[in-house]
Amino acid sequence: MTLTVYILIAIPICILAILIWTYFDYRKYKREHHLIILLSLLFPTLSHAQYIDNENCRISFKSYENHQDKLEYIKDNVFYQFIPNSSAWKVIIKNNTDEVVWLNWEKAGFIVNGKASGVSLFPFTTDKVPTESIQSNHGINRTITASNLITPKGINKIYNKRNIRKGGRTSVTIVLPITIGNRPQFFHAFSFTVTKAN
Repeated sequence: MTLTVYILIAIPICILAILIWTYFDYRKYKREHHLIILLSLLFPTLSHAQYIDNENCRISFKSYENHQDKLEYIKDNVFYQFIPNSSAWKVIIKNNTDEVVWLNWEKAGFIVNGKASGVSLFPFTTDKVPTESIQSNHGINRTITASNLITPKGINKIYNKRNIRKGGRTSVTIVLPITIGNRPQFFHAFSFTVTKAN
């Protein structure tokens, strides 16, 4: 790791240590609600642990841990990474298992603000997309969008910074049907929240 990464990790830990130390100094803070005020000072530091796109929108996992500038998750030795864009999302999947992983794009889902849709791969067409195999210790890199956003006039945006009002958000869920070896297929849902970065 570089020195910058160590500094970014050390700053929130030091601030948290100071806040806890101050809270337990009973001569200065005797009431419980002071802890809430002190921890709220730490929130801006923690809020940077999301992905910021080129339109200055913040995208973060709803249910999984967020890391600095990365949307990554590992389940059953399969690595998933998402690189969002207002028009399409890049999905990187790496198979770190000893078996073949199958991804059924035809049953995949792209849900934007509760409106479910199928998935279209780049270059975007209305054609059906096949099941794709990922060999052991290999990966794929695909760009996808919701198929219902493809119109004869062009491709509509998944989210738009101008349409996300102050305090508002866009909800995005990507559902990937995955089969590992001979195991039953499971539907892995990744849910995200898109907000204005500032």
